[in-house]
Amino acid sequence: MNPHSNPHGPADGLPNLPAGGSPLHPEQTSSHSVAGRSPLRRAGVGIVAVALLAAGGLTACKDGLPGYGALPGASASTGASTGVNPSASAGLGSPSASAAPVGSASPSGSASPTPTKSTSTPPPSGSPTYTVDGFPAAHNTGYPQGLAGDTRKKVTLTPYTGPMTITVAGTVIDGKDINGHLEIKAKNVTIRNSRIRVANVQAVTSTDDSANLRIEDTEIDGQGKDASTGGIALIGRTGYTLLRVNAHGSGDILRIDGTGTVQDSWLHDPKGTGSAQHNDVIQSTNAKYIRILHNRLENQHTQTSCILLKADIGPISDVVVDSNLMNGGGYSFYWYDANYKITNGKVTNNKFMRSPTGGYWPKGGYYGTHAFSASTLPTWSNNTWNDNGQQLK
Repeated sequence: MNPHSNPHGPADGLPNLPAGGSPLHPEQTSSHSVAGRSPLRRAGVGIVAVALLAAGGLTACKDGLPGYGALPGASASTGASTGVNPSASAGLGSPSASAAPVGSASPSGSASPTPTKSTSTPPPSGSPTYTVDGFPAAHNTGYPQGLAGDTRKKVTLTPYTGPMTITVAGTVIDGKDINGHLEIKAKNVTIRNSRIRVANVQAVTSTDDSANLRIEDTEIDGQGKDASTGGIALIGRTGYTLLRVNAHGSGDILRIDGTGTVQDSWLHDPKGTGSAQHNDVIQSTNAKYIRILHNRLENQHTQTSCILLKADIGPISDVVVDSNLMNGGGYSFYWYDANYKITNGKVTNNKFMRSPTGGYWPKGGYYGTHAFSASTLPTWSNNTWNDNGQQLK
């Protein structure tokens, strides 16, 4: 499936933003029915989805997203309330097969390189700041390298010579330099203190909701060699927990279609070799349990997202997006119905960056911080600008 046939650019499907670029309001929903072009349905994903995901070929249909070739009548919320109340989502539960995330010390900043921009539109003045107090950075994500401020024990990697398809339950891969795609076909696998490098292929694939895969203190690098049109997610698709992961350098970074938790991680610099690629840091098209907790999510492009939740190939529910730092994309955060509905979510305590105070764009994302088009909206509270703490409504 290749839903990304139209080249992106700042003129493609621009939404009608209010004067001055006011923050979007979570209580407005588009009257236009948004439907992606994906022919897949939840019952039929199975083998097709696995094959496509492993090859990087399955990606969310972006049709109808504001700032992304929007369909006529589709728009981002603009600040005028329509009286639609966000859904109550108290008591969101954890699936029994999903491991609870492990707490980690709040990170302090450290210097890290400025990414290469691959957008045709130059950013406004003021380079993004890549050390942000209180959020993940180079020194406290990825494998411990002894960087200043890293309290973890330094690791010296050794070459990985084991199987690339993991079939033994409880396998632990620790302190390894891994080149190539890992296929997880066993439960309770752990990858930690390691580095995974790939070129134009997914780095880690798990297709069992109850796999209980854990990836901790690991760097995952796509090396900017993703040649796909849609974007290859470095990690997908379900049954995993990520802790203190530093992932970068592919068209998409992370996909959650099923169940997934990502915490205390730095996911950044989605990029590939083609100019028509559409980039997301975290993407979901059908899921029953998502936890995105205290991460730093950065997309240097003028299109798509830091987080895209769009129910293309199945419903999305039981979502918590809390205490993250988001920077860039077309809109940094999308919450969208499509062929199915997205429901039962909390979006709380997140911070959004903007230029000239460290972010890529003056409005957070190129067009704004968030865009909603759904019949049921998430609970939205205490989401603010990072620079001054002003509430985003």
